Amino acid sequence: MNRRGFMASCAAAAGAVAAAGGASAQESVEMRDSEGLFADAPLRIAPPLGWFDGDVNEQLEQIAYYGFEAYEWLGPSGDLDALKAKMDEVGLALTCISGAGAIAPGQMVDASDHDRLEQQFRDNVQIAHKLGVTRLIGLSGNERDDISREEQAANIVACLKRLAPIAEGEGVTIVIEALNPLVDHVGFFLTRTDQTMAILEEVDSPNVKMLFDIYHQQITEGNVTRNLTQNIDRIGHFHVADNPGRQEPGTGELNYRNILKALHDTGYDGYVALESGRSGTTDAALRAVRACLDWS
Repeated sequence: MNRRGFMASCAAAAGAVAAAGGASAQESVEMRDSEGLFADAPLRIAPPLGWFDGDVNEQLEQIAYYGFEAYEWLGPSGDLDALKAKMDEVGLALTCISGAGAIAPGQMVDASDHDRLEQQFRDNVQIAHKLGVTRLIGLSGNERDDISREEQAANIVACLKRLAPIAEGEGVTIVIEALNPLVDHVGFFLTRTDQTMAILEEVDSPNVKMLFDIYHQQITEGNVTRNLTQNIDRIGHFHVADNPGRQEPGTGELNYRNILKALHDTGYDGYVALESGRSGTTDAALRAVRACLDWS
């Protein structure tokens, strides 16, 4: 079934649910006016699995109905062959998945953990191939108190230099993420854009880049627009949420209309994933996000 036909069937199904007075009747009524809402968006926005109702297949159908070309699910599980078949049916790609490391002690900052991380990465690359994913997230791990920060950074560089040839050979990219240590991830090692760029400079691989999370970087350092535009060549993926509250863009202090236009003007053609909660219904949240992309 092509996307147009598929969207039509989704619209019919939404109307049927509304008529039946089900729990998602209000949402279904809203959806009937939202077909293809993101089909002509100037950036490749990807909503998260979990914002929508029903099982995975039903959620993918709703994502396709809105005109998205991709969605975000960092830890896909279940029957991956069936998942890929459904993705192909509705015309959706998966943006990225977990690659190597965690928000936990050890990880990249600990050289004794690098053997395990290499195997973890190799295993996740196979999942990525099965699902057609080319971005895998890297996480530094939590800061240690037994060695200097310089030694920990050197361990991260060593780990990424070990993973980079694998990524290059497999045709995937590691996107290493900085997280804020002030609100959500106290004690995490990698927190700043300049810190991340210094590591990437040493690793020196086209297949190792930064995952720039605008929510986290706003909390940690601010200066979001300058940092993302000046470093765009070494950024391979974006996460977005507003601050405070970590809800959809438009609910907090960040001027997402200006930020996203600045990102668009760099020529960035990768995905911008909504790693956030939503303040109301899915449809209302998606309309608010779409308004942030209206620059006329």
